[in-house]
Amino acid sequence: MIESQWKHVVEWGECDPAGIVFYPNFYRWFDTSSHHMMKIHGFGQNEMISLYGIVGFPLIEAHAKFLQPLRWEDQVKVQSFIQKHSRRTFTIQHKIYRLTDSEELCVDGYEVRIWGMKDKETGVLNAWNLPDEFIQYLTNSSD
Repeated sequence: MIESQWKHVVEWGECDPAGIVFYPNFYRWFDTSSHHMMKIHGFGQNEMISLYGIVGFPLIEAHAKFLQPLRWEDQVKVQSFIQKHSRRTFTIQHKIYRLTDSEELCVDGYEVRIWGMKDKETGVLNAWNLPDEFIQYLTNSSD
């Protein structure tokens, strides 16, 4: 399975006046985690741009369910994994836990991303088929 996790301490600048994490930061953490996960599994965006001429892994959908607030100096774990894929999209599941004596799930979300390439004639950004190597890696990694 393509997955990753990283730890983070909530910073003052990530919080709103109520002292809880301002919600756009969760989406920023999702994005950071997605790119980190792809890179450590050999599918970093820069490498894929060089190999395939893509423009990246554009986001076409994002969702988050906020279960518990996170506050300044909370220690968190961001866990991400590719949940499913189709011929042109892949869905990354994200879970953010508060780390105390145990792990408390605070945010559960996902992103749907495409293999983005520009049409050579029109320059329009489109979803292209995921490369066979990527699909094969996803398939073999889910066993």
